[in-house]
Amino acid sequence: MYDPTNLQKWRSLKSHESWSVATPPFALGYSVMSCKRKFAKRFVWTVIVLSLLSGWSMATPLAAQEKPASGISETLSRTTNKQLEELVIIHEGDLPIIVSAPHGGTLSIDGVAPREGKGMETGPKGFFTGRDSGTQELAEEVVVAIEKKFGKRPFAVISATHRKYLDPNRPAAIAYETEGAKPVYDRYHDALLRFATKIMNERKHGLLIDLHGQGTDRKTAFRGTSNGKTVERLTQRFGEQAHSGEQSLFGLLKQQGWKVHPDPFDAKEQAGFTGGFIVQSYGSHKAIGIDAVQIELGAEYRTKGTRAAVAEQIAHAVFEYSRLYLLPDFQGASE
Repeated sequence: MYDPTNLQKWRSLKSHESWSVATPPFALGYSVMSCKRKFAKRFVWTVIVLSLLSGWSMATPLAAQEKPASGISETLSRTTNKQLEELVIIHEGDLPIIVSAPHGGTLSIDGVAPREGKGMETGPKGFFTGRDSGTQELAEEVVVAIEKKFGKRPFAVISATHRKYLDPNRPAAIAYETEGAKPVYDRYHDALLRFATKIMNERKHGLLIDLHGQGTDRKTAFRGTSNGKTVERLTQRFGEQAHSGEQSLFGLLKQQGWKVHPDPFDAKEQAGFTGGFIVQSYGSHKAIGIDAVQIELGAEYRTKGTRAAVAEQIAHAVFEYSRLYLLPDFQGASE
């Protein structure tokens, strides 16, 4: 119905681009009502859409709702990588030599409880959580001593993780009990495999020294090669004397005053110390493996007061061994 009072409203609005100057005054009431209805409809639809979105959010898994922005994700990734780097120490090298030490660490893994070993076999190849004290520090000193002796650096893979959380010298099935420890285990073995593969591809031959500690005899170092199996390529090239003679690795250690086992060198290795999962996995009896020797060290070789001298003695033995069997033309930094 026409309302004269709308005339003034129409005059005030006629200049607005949404209204035509030809719009008759009686249409103003209809247009205003139409705008109100359109607004109401949009408001209702907005409420409906927001309600639906709210319902979807409530039903969406928490992980999907809380997915971090890329910057946050990268920060978390860096934090994880940083912890992995602390838990497994890795050094790239220039020599066909790898130093490994899986049992000397003291660190825990975030969110991972100590292993319990329920239902697992115990013993040299089974469940055990005791540390090989001093072997992490000794391994690091051996790396430095070899570099000083050769003028080049060996590869190194050293666990800083306590053995109660993870045992890199066991198959994965019994090495850890919590999935949170798997990346640490994988980092250790991925590095060993990568380094052994690199050495084989570039040099065709190499030496892996796997350092351990034992409590059977504090003055003795036990050799572990599965009675020669893990140095198969060495004996094929140079004969049995390269493994069990006076110029073998353990023969060179004995020349420096070490008490070693077996002695004589061609005798059987001590049961329980014949070589664990690492030398069995990366020894030269494997297609991509290199000659691998496990050294089980008594406490006197691992103390704070003796480690520096022991590291230099190992480096000297490895240097002489390398000139005989690995790098016959190499002169080294000491020459």
